[in-house]
Amino acid sequence: MCLGTSKENLYHPSYLTAHQSSHEFHHLQRKRYMGLKNSRNKTRVLFVILKRKMAMKNLKLYMQNQCMIEENAKLRRKALLLHQENQILFSQLQNVKK
Repeated sequence: MCLGTSKENLYHPSYLTAHQSSHEFHHLQRKRYMGLKNSRNKTRVLFVILKRKMAMKNLKLYMQNQCMIEENAKLRRKALLLHQENQILFSQLQNVKK
């Protein structure tokens, strides 16, 4: 069988000549695949990093929210006490006027 007419050469890209060995072709394929695989790995790594950053940001926001809720509850209790004190003082003032 001649080099130019082998079945194997039909599957080679047009930029490969009959003089290039199938080893070189497979090397180019593997190199292209590894580049693609590496870019996928980089994308995955970046996605994992982004996911971790978002998780940390969410945790910080959750903690801030919990602090605000706690502070809000304290302020409500204080407002209630001040309101009750205000009512007592107002009733005492009403009694003094009578």
